[in-house]
Amino acid sequence: MTAFTAHLRNETRLLLREPAALIFGALLPLAAIIVMTAIPAARNAVLDFGGRSVIELYQPTLVLFATSVLGLTIVPAILGGYRQLGVLRRLRTTPASPAGLLAALFVVVAAVGLIVTALLVLIPGLAGAGVPKDLGLFLLAGTLGLVAFLALGTVLAAVVRSPQAAAGIGNLVAAIMWFSAGLWLPRVFFPDWLVTLTDLTPGGAATQAMLDAAAGAPASWQPYVVLLAWTALGAGVAVRVFRWE
Repeated sequence: MTAFTAHLRNETRLLLREPAALIFGALLPLAAIIVMTAIPAARNAVLDFGGRSVIELYQPTLVLFATSVLGLTIVPAILGGYRQLGVLRRLRTTPASPAGLLAALFVVVAAVGLIVTALLVLIPGLAGAGVPKDLGLFLLAGTLGLVAFLALGTVLAAVVRSPQAAAGIGNLVAAIMWFSAGLWLPRVFFPDWLVTLTDLTPGGAATQAMLDAAAGAPASWQPYVVLLAWTALGAGVAVRVFRWE
């Protein structure tokens, strides 16, 4: 067994023991889509929602909710805990590189995010509630959102010393992303200025790209550029300021 494989197994085991990851990153959004799918009226197009059904309107938001929890709260808490306990420092003195541990953590968290995203699409599809018209772009937008949140979560772990504080700040940032995604007020009701503002956030950009893909609307390059820009910014800052100790 290679060191990276051992890291993967260990990170998978630890993540599955993390209640917040399981409840908020997986079970809660999946329960929400199951309930929506079970309600016949949630499948009907609503004029006030721009001709979208409740499921079509909230499916991207639930994807965004799950991936933001994983990237912005779970990753900072785990990385901060490792650094606080000296795990990363000790790994530097062994053949098992701390970079391998970080890579394994990102792979495991990303895998959970992608599995939840796939289930959020698959469950309504199997129940006859439909799937996004442009499934490829929908999944691409969801994946880019996840990657952006992983990068930003690493920044939080780098600049905030306490893992508890990093997770708390991550929750605050995630809540801003949820608002931008239309969790409490659907984006179709946003005034133009708020749409423009939230489109510049990873949450707003990813959700709008998924909404457009679900409706089969012509793809706009703007949300994808925004997501890539946030990913590049987060990764660049994390590389510069992250310390093993």
